[in-house]
Amino acid sequence: MSQMSHKILNILVVGDGAVGKTSLLNAYSGAPFGGLYEPTIYDKKAFEITLNGQIHTVQLHDTAGQEEFERLRRHFYKNADCFLLCYSINNVVTYENIINTWIPDLTTEHHIPIVLIGTKSDLRDNPDNAVVSTDAGEKLSLLIKANAFVECSAKLSENIELAVHEAVRVCSQGVPDPEPEPARWCGLCCCRSTTYHHPEQTVAFRR
Repeated sequence: MSQMSHKILNILVVGDGAVGKTSLLNAYSGAPFGGLYEPTIYDKKAFEITLNGQIHTVQLHDTAGQEEFERLRRHFYKNADCFLLCYSINNVVTYENIINTWIPDLTTEHHIPIVLIGTKSDLRDNPDNAVVSTDAGEKLSLLIKANAFVECSAKLSENIELAVHEAVRVCSQGVPDPEPEPARWCGLCCCRSTTYHHPEQTVAFRR
């Protein structure tokens, strides 16, 4: 018999503008894929999700990635139970900004679980774009100590449910404990680092 979780889980979807945050949420709610980019300042969708016999009330918060909305976005951080931190697989800059912009922004005053999301996986085979490999995404997930890593496609509805369910699951896990003095990230192996380095040192892109 399923049991109801009385706590409302607030999951914030964050990342650069145009990485597909709104499309991810729309795909989860069953809305058709739009394709055209329309900036979202703020939106919220509420669901009940049954996971491992537990019914969770979940609020998914869609936030603007643009710098001019930073103050509004940060207003919601204090009530977040998890961040879905997104980059676009076909846009290397959005990947680099996970380290350069988003991790400092999300972790300076908060200790909240993170699920790293690589969006637009359907564009990986596009020969016109430099893309972020799965291996690079996994390495970044280790580097930022994310609780989980998922690649998904809103257009193809691939791994959308997995992304949201991982966020619900990690809400009860908390932030991973720091590991004792791991080796520095050298860019040639899979060692981790307690210091954030520029992503170009840690990733492998395919052109």
